[in-house]
Amino acid sequence: MGAKRCLGVLYPRGYEGLRGADLGCLEGGYSVELARLGFREVVGIEVRKANFDNKCRFVKERLAFTNLTFVNDDVWNLERYGIFDVVFCCGLLYHLDRPKQFLHLLASQTRRALLIKTATAHDSLEGTVLPEVTTHEGLRGRWFSEAPIAKSETALWASWENTKSFWPEKGCLIEAIRDVGFPMVFEQFDALGEIPASLKGRTNNRSMLVGLKTQES
Repeated sequence: MGAKRCLGVLYPRGYEGLRGADLGCLEGGYSVELARLGFREVVGIEVRKANFDNKCRFVKERLAFTNLTFVNDDVWNLERYGIFDVVFCCGLLYHLDRPKQFLHLLASQTRRALLIKTATAHDSLEGTVLPEVTTHEGLRGRWFSEAPIAKSETALWASWENTKSFWPEKGCLIEAIRDVGFPMVFEQFDALGEIPASLKGRTNNRSMLVGLKTQES
């Protein structure tokens, strides 16, 4: 996991005493990795009951990590679970219709590091007819369709409540992460596996963005 390298730089002395959250965790892949690293407590949040019952519970029972907890809840209820040192928001933000509002929520519940793996709105996407660029929550971006029915248990890779999602342009998203309370924002290219296609002259719309709070913030 490329994110391990990022965490290793942020916490060179280890992870004892830290709390981590994995939002929209599906079967809990990131949750398990954080627990294995030695976080004091890891909370994986999964809204779909089918995923929670058939995947999260299975993982919890088989691994029996005492520092790992899964909850069946909407990520918009993150405040229920306290403050986290590290929050993983991977494959989730681009399924929301209010990304800036959600970033504010994440900032209020994150003590140090926010890791966001997401798609952003590019000028072009190979083989795709893109919606028009518009402005939403003060961010430039594009609207995309999600599952036609809200709260679908079968559309595992779609949004939960909203039937449309808003993808900000990358520059706007970076600025938004800073605006909500993370003075340092950088992109971690190796977290995506191979070097992103955008660095080779081809179009790529996925990024791993890391927002950090400093001692001053």
